[in-house]
Amino acid sequence: MKILVTGGTGFVGSHLIRELIKEKDNTVYALIRDRKKLEFLDFKAGINVIDGDLFESAAFPSDIEMVFHLAALTKTIFPQEFIHINHDGTMSLMDKLRPLKKLQKVVLLSSLAAAGPNRQSLCSGEGMPEKPISLYGKSKLAQEKIFQEHCPAPYIIVRAPIVFGPGDLDMLTAFRILRKGILPLLGRKDRQYSVIYVTDLVRGMLAAASSRCQNETFYIANPEPIAWEKFMRTASQLMGIKQMRKIIVPEMLAWFLAELAEIHIRFFKKKAIFNRDKFHEMQFPFWTCSAIKSRSMLHFQPLFPIEIALSETIRWYQEQNLL
Repeated sequence: MKILVTGGTGFVGSHLIRELIKEKDNTVYALIRDRKKLEFLDFKAGINVIDGDLFESAAFPSDIEMVFHLAALTKTIFPQEFIHINHDGTMSLMDKLRPLKKLQKVVLLSSLAAAGPNRQSLCSGEGMPEKPISLYGKSKLAQEKIFQEHCPAPYIIVRAPIVFGPGDLDMLTAFRILRKGILPLLGRKDRQYSVIYVTDLVRGMLAAASSRCQNETFYIANPEPIAWEKFMRTASQLMGIKQMRKIIVPEMLAWFLAELAEIHIRFFKKKAIFNRDKFHEMQFPFWTCSAIKSRSMLHFQPLFPIEIALSETIRWYQEQNLL
């Protein structure tokens, strides 16, 4: 099968491409904005590079049969960039896909942020009304709407919760703080999150792509949510930390730190995962989703227990001398 991947040099995209090129019958094309990023990836010899981005690029091969759209901003210096890349970029991609007459399916990697936090039930289902609370979440929901209204082929939307694993740098700061024997927690509320190991997320995306399902939305997540404190304590045990000091960070202090982070981002023009938008998400204690639909319709279940997935993640950080 001839497959196009956008966002292939990113965290999830690189794992997806590694799986796709394992199949000898697959010919994988990757839309690459910066070829320098390929220098550090082990699959560069196994793909066909299409130079460009979502707005301007070389022509796509006319016989592309499947597309995985992962290119998106998760953090930015200027908030309007979320709409420009996640919304406008996706609309531009739709225009590029219309001439592809052999296109069978398009898979979008979206986010639980598009639906927003839980307000009424323990776990959000795919059919519940979306109420995103962050600029990122609103841009991802807008991206989904484009697929629903303009996709020229059958589509699948995969919503992911917190994703972690080898190659993820967003979780690194939290692990570095843990390494010092410190466990910071926002407020005193119990905070529950759905999570997914990156290898399992890729398996779920491939299951959705190869299924007969069309024009559906799926959450790909571990069946049971996990408390953030338990998640981090498990990581600390795997790092061999014997004593952990728990620090409760008041929400007012966290808001002040988010303001300082915004100033730092604007002044140094350097992207960061923590800002006022992220703090607004963190205020809500339940970000959980149901995995029932993906289990029943895709016959998908995660393979990696939390302990093993965290162990593999920590090992990668250590091998890269990041911890």
